[in-house]
Amino acid sequence: MHKEPAMVDCLLAHAFVDDNGEFGNPVLVVIEPDGGGLPQDRRQELADRLGIPAVAFVRSPPARRTSIAIHGSYGLPIRFGGHPVLGTLEVLHHLGHTVEEIVPEAGPVACRRDTEGICRLTAPATWSKPWRHLQMASAAEIDALTGLPDGEDFTQVWAWTDETAGEVRARLWAPRIGKGEDEACGSASMLLTLQHGRPLRVLHGRGSVIHTSPAGDGLVELGGRCAVRTPAEEVTAAVERAYGQG
Repeated sequence: MHKEPAMVDCLLAHAFVDDNGEFGNPVLVVIEPDGGGLPQDRRQELADRLGIPAVAFVRSPPARRTSIAIHGSYGLPIRFGGHPVLGTLEVLHHLGHTVEEIVPEAGPVACRRDTEGICRLTAPATWSKPWRHLQMASAAEIDALTGLPDGEDFTQVWAWTDETAGEVRARLWAPRIGKGEDEACGSASMLLTLQHGRPLRVLHGRGSVIHTSPAGDGLVELGGRCAVRTPAEEVTAAVERAYGQG
């Protein structure tokens, strides 16, 4: 008897959007069929093919403690990433699930969606990749960049726009892993927060907004607004083919 393949859902979330729902860093959230997850190599192959900065594979069924596997579009899995975790939280909320802990490869991450609709997680800042930080003189100097200054790589450039208020302008690139400019890097902003030991509001990339706050013992709370969108038809079709539905 022929058995139909189990259904797989996918939605696109942009994490760290501004108050108008613009900008943000995209993550495709794939809700895998119960018992029908892909092996790691095929997940990575799909992420590479799609070219979205991150794909988060959610092991079904979602629950208050939900495990995910995150894969980047540059040939590497991601142990922990701020925008994929927050985007996953928003998608699961959109689908009617209450989640209190999301577990990527790095370990359990406490998460919540507050009354203002901002998704928040708390995790060790040291789970982040080893981003460098280069302070520049002004936001205007950062805005004028077309890439990293000479000699820099894997670097978040930043400047105070209002030091008293904890307002920061930042951009980030990682050429050595084939990663161009990152519109909104939560993990680098977590490390910057740990360095300064104070809450920050980071205007990142073209206009994304990242909120951070120290949470003690090396932990940092990372937050941002997220917007859920329907993926392009070709994205949905590629996911369905990967799971034997197309």
